[in-house]
Amino acid sequence: MTVTESRRGAPVAEPIGPGPVEPEAELVEAEEPGLVRYNLFERILHWVVAITFVALLLSGLALAYPRLAWLSGLFGGGQTMRAAHPWIGLVFTAGLLLMLVIWARDMWLDRADWTWFRSLRDYTRRGHVAVDSGRWNGGQKGYYWASLVLGIVLLVTGIPLWFPSIAGAGIDQLSRLIHHVAFLLMVAGFIVHVLLSAFLFSGTMAGMTSGRVTPAWAAWHHPRWYRERVAQERSEEAEAAEASAEAGEADGDDGTVDERRPDREL
Repeated sequence: MTVTESRRGAPVAEPIGPGPVEPEAELVEAEEPGLVRYNLFERILHWVVAITFVALLLSGLALAYPRLAWLSGLFGGGQTMRAAHPWIGLVFTAGLLLMLVIWARDMWLDRADWTWFRSLRDYTRRGHVAVDSGRWNGGQKGYYWASLVLGIVLLVTGIPLWFPSIAGAGIDQLSRLIHHVAFLLMVAGFIVHVLLSAFLFSGTMAGMTSGRVTPAWAAWHHPRWYRERVAQERSEEAEAAEASAEAGEADGDDGTVDERRPDREL
């Protein structure tokens, strides 16, 4: 599936070539999503992690800041919130680890990602750099690894807070400090993630709702992944067409009437 021309006849994206192709701005919103970016399981996993993090964020604020204790009402009261907070944290951490299992191969940093990091200043100014990124760019991978590390830190430091009797007062205070710092870093990263995906880059959220993105969006933000997806879809279409042709030949159905077979109607 490719999009090679805009409505005015101008080229939008080509699947061949090393560099990213800039789409016309209106086409990012106007095109019907066509490339599968995330399957159903990946989308469900993402939203489970996102929802549990929001729950941890709200309950954590209520636990850490007395002036925000009113947030405990969202969880049915302070006691219920205190009991639910660590269990929600376990689900959140398990989701992050499961992401590592299914995405590990694509999450390792490659040469293009280091180029992206070196171009970070230009990226913050223009919102885009001409890097031949794969399924995820260096920033997305960096955010995931930071979230995974901080999530594990939150889990490890949260255990002494969950079971105070297993550690002394010194360990409890140190765990509380590290837990709080890791929490604030996670919140900062989460805010940036939401701003970029939901508000600044049009067409990005479609990948986590419908599971599909427009070819123009893919060619602009992740050109290498776009070319790979187009090549894969072309290969699948060719294989399907070949299989269909072979099935037709096996049935003797090549579009003409076979007069040698009496069971054929003339």
